[in-house]
Amino acid sequence: MVALRHSLAHLTAAIIALSTGGAEPVYAASDADIDRLTTYATILGRATACGIDVDGPSRRVGRWIDNTFTGQERAAYLNVFIEGMYWNAQRQASGQSPDTCADVTRVMRTMAWP
Repeated sequence: MVALRHSLAHLTAAIIALSTGGAEPVYAASDADIDRLTTYATILGRATACGIDVDGPSRRVGRWIDNTFTGQERAAYLNVFIEGMYWNAQRQASGQSPDTCADVTRVMRTMAWP
């Protein structure tokens, strides 16, 4: 998870740098916020591939993103979240996830969504 968080941070820096014309980005996100973001993307991506309804949790995470990240950072982290969901859905659908759909269902039922 730490490696993923650092990869996401580098990706986000690149997205922000591109969107600001190469200006040095300013970050407000904490490591804890990035951990939560990657956890939500992982769970919701896997759940999507398992055919689990993610509409309610996705809306809650969207509101959390709006309230947690600011300015250009918000758009960058939203992109990271969406790409993370997509990547995890692909891995789940292709059998490359360590979790079964039964595991994902259990997590979805017990997850403390924002």
